[in-house]
Amino acid sequence: MASINTFTSTNCGSSIGTATGGPMLPGSALVSINGSTDLSQCIKGDGGSYVQKISIESYEGDVYTNKIVVTGCGPSGMGNRSDFTFTMSGGEAVTLSIASTSLEDHTVKCKTTGLVQIGWNLKDQ
Repeated sequence: MASINTFTSTNCGSSIGTATGGPMLPGSALVSINGSTDLSQCIKGDGGSYVQKISIESYEGDVYTNKIVVTGCGPSGMGNRSDFTFTMSGGEAVTLSIASTSLEDHTVKCKTTGLVQIGWNLKDQ
């Protein structure tokens, strides 16, 4: 299976949305949504939350073999967070929540590979 990092979304700029594409394998380029790897204008939401980039990397673990790395920041405000769901080609879905308002890397580990869908909810919760 060849790795494809190209995703498309009709929800760019919306605080709730999805992007589909792939399958994206570890070690490939950054996720590209609608032609851009700078995701800050696509995945952005309430309270200044946004995602700058997403990648998938190999992970040497007993159970988990891959990790998804999201560079982004969560919304301002006590108790607010940004939620993500990443779906793999075999059906595995993993979730990640970001509460930190600092731009930094956040990771979630997964057992399978072949990222095909990215879902986000960046509305104040």
